[in-house]
Amino acid sequence: MPQSETCLRQKRATPLQNVIATSGNSFVCVGYNHPADRSVPGDRFCHCWKNSAVDEHGHWDRRDIIDTLSVMATALSIDVNIQVAEGMTDDDMNQADLTVTP
Repeated sequence: MPQSETCLRQKRATPLQNVIATSGNSFVCVGYNHPADRSVPGDRFCHCWKNSAVDEHGHWDRRDIIDTLSVMATALSIDVNIQVAEGMTDDDMNQADLTVTP
């Protein structure tokens, strides 16, 4: 399964971790959303998914849940590593635009 470095929904978001079916028809993705797109100011993460039955919301089977938890755990680990490496507080991370590419 390939890993994408750009948002699969063409949003202003930066994936941290995702799982994409070889066909591209299903995926689970967790990343950073753009500060202007946040419904809650301190919520820097976005989560998208799609499978053959649903797009974004709906029924998940066990495999979907396992894939989602795995992707979320990896994304949170990457987030903590960035925070520690940059010496940033959680508030700093929430205020930063983490969707900007270097």
